[in-house]
Amino acid sequence: MRKTMTILRYVFAVILILFGIIGTYAMITEGYNPQSEGILLFGKTFRQLHDAIMMSYLGPFVRLAQLFAGILLLTKRYWWIGLLFYLPFAVNIFLIHIIHDMPPAHPGFFASGMIVSIMNFILVFYEKDRLKQLVVTPKTK
Repeated sequence: MRKTMTILRYVFAVILILFGIIGTYAMITEGYNPQSEGILLFGKTFRQLHDAIMMSYLGPFVRLAQLFAGILLLTKRYWWIGLLFYLPFAVNIFLIHIIHDMPPAHPGFFASGMIVSIMNFILVFYEKDRLKQLVVTPKTK
């Protein structure tokens, strides 16, 4: 099972790096263009929410966070920092899609959000005992 989770971690890292590179490149060269992401297919509430996020400082920050987390996930020693660093983003992406994108208006957009979120959740759940040691300090007498 450990080998499967290691492979999943590397796949997750590559996906985050690709999303980060593609998104960062598009933002640098084109700026934010809602039509390039298919946002016009979504409902008004989701479009407004997504546009507000992507046009603020959060848009570039999310793209750079994907790159940072993906690179850390590829390391042998600091991969868990990338996993924990990306967890709040994964929860946010998951909830935005579940609350504001049901039924999915654009299956590819919905699937990409769910893939990065669920992969992060699976890895955190599988490594919860190891990560617990980093977050919770046991009391010793």
